[in-house]
Amino acid sequence: MEREGVQPLDEHLESGSRPRIKWKKLSMVVSGIQGVGLLLCLLYICLHLYPSPAKSPPIQSLRAQVTRCENGRLFISLPRNEYQTMEVKNNSIAITCDGLYLIYMKGSFFQEVKINLHFRKGRSPVPLPMINDGQRVDFTLVASLAFKDIVYLTINAPDTSCENLQINDGELFVVLLTPGGFCAH
Repeated sequence: MEREGVQPLDEHLESGSRPRIKWKKLSMVVSGIQGVGLLLCLLYICLHLYPSPAKSPPIQSLRAQVTRCENGRLFISLPRNEYQTMEVKNNSIAITCDGLYLIYMKGSFFQEVKINLHFRKGRSPVPLPMINDGQRVDFTLVASLAFKDIVYLTINAPDTSCENLQINDGELFVVLLTPGGFCAH
């Protein structure tokens, strides 16, 4: 029994569902275009409202040689032909930027030694673990350092004075891992 003016259920579904899908697709396309337009507008505003910063400073890093002992500290010397972005003053590395730093020390000695890493005033130094009967060091540390901190190494040899200490080879690396914080230049 069919009533007049009423379409059968199958015909009603076919004629009603197609226009809805077209409207949904059109609505999705319009929303996508609006979203891209909004993103481009925000990008334009951000680029023109906030000027780009001046050339960012180079990554703070230093590679130094440890060659001898002087006044209870390991003497830090810079290779001559290498560009360094950090400075050594009074056998200490001056920290000028806040952030996380990688500190790596390796070296060999002809006698047993004990080495301490100092990097913040008022804090206890970090004793470096020694291998091969206290004659070799291979140590890595990540530390949070700030402007005005200084990094230096003290050494103690039980049977030898500092001036008579023999160092086979030694290197110290200090690298800023998180650039972008406060820097004083």
